[in-house]
Amino acid sequence: MRFFSPARFYLILLFFEIVYMAISLYRAPRWDAFLIGDCPYYAATAESLLRDGDWDLRNQLPGDLKDHEGFFALSKDNRIVSKHSVLLPIVSIPFLFQFGKAGLLIVSIVQTFALIVGIAVLAGDTPKSRLLALVAYLSTPFLQYTFNYSPDVLSTALAVWAFIFAIRHQPIRCGLLAGLAVWAKVYLALILLPLAILVLPLGWRATLRCVVASLIAVAPMLAINAHLFGSPFTTGYDRDARVMPEGFAITEHYSRFNQPILTGLGNLLFDGRIGLMRTAPLWFLWPFGLFKAWRTNARWASLALAWSILLNLLFFARYDEWDASAFGNRFLFPAIAFGFALLAPILAFMDRTPSRS
Repeated sequence: MRFFSPARFYLILLFFEIVYMAISLYRAPRWDAFLIGDCPYYAATAESLLRDGDWDLRNQLPGDLKDHEGFFALSKDNRIVSKHSVLLPIVSIPFLFQFGKAGLLIVSIVQTFALIVGIAVLAGDTPKSRLLALVAYLSTPFLQYTFNYSPDVLSTALAVWAFIFAIRHQPIRCGLLAGLAVWAKVYLALILLPLAILVLPLGWRATLRCVVASLIAVAPMLAINAHLFGSPFTTGYDRDARVMPEGFAITEHYSRFNQPILTGLGNLLFDGRIGLMRTAPLWFLWPFGLFKAWRTNARWASLALAWSILLNLLFFARYDEWDASAFGNRFLFPAIAFGFALLAPILAFMDRTPSRS
């Protein structure tokens, strides 16, 4: 296991990322084939901010607006703006400026690297945990999403590192990363609630620092919401615009959680296309890791991760559009990352190799 020193692990991970990116580019019908689903609209937001200096996407959306229904929102002054979080586009601006749209692939490499390294650190930052993180990368949809432009990878990486800093008793950094994770994907406000299990025992001062830091990190999102939609707590999902003969009809996303829990869980776990059994089968071992961790000093961190996994599953079990993913269920990326981190205790047997006399 000495082979998996941090430096070697970083090089191996980067090697796999670049090789997969090169193969994907070679096999793609066009070089920008990574911009699928929601991705073009995140890219359009970054381009609008860089080229036009505004939030209006009409210049960036080709053709009839009817072709883009479900992917844009209507601002309070009737402009076509981003329905999605704008953190990823803002982060991407320097890369877009320097390298054009190819810079978005660099963003993908960087955020995927941060996510997989985070899984290794969260799993214990040992040679075994680095091997585990590499397995997580190669055996789950994280690999395919290297050739993508995904806020789900960014938000999951931020969530993983928020847990890392909570475990390290660094509440300010934990709060900052948690706030940014919520900015990247607002549903993480629910999934990161179990951080309280780790932060509250640090005392009220540490808890206050964590809360204040998270509010500072999320404040730009609230300010942008107020600017675009009239309220800090109104998002693009509240202003999802549909093109009608008489103008625009505004819908919201929160009424799209109607699936029965058990049916939804069955879809998330066992769907033949993107279910976790098909796309991340090793993930199902995480309850055994939780059981083993319960007898160690990591019991509370493991419990917090387990609660986050369950919250992630239960939330999207109700979601009508649970299957809106290309290569695997991107909505479950936090659960996948936390689940693999919980597999570390299972590898303890690797320390029990018999000595040779």
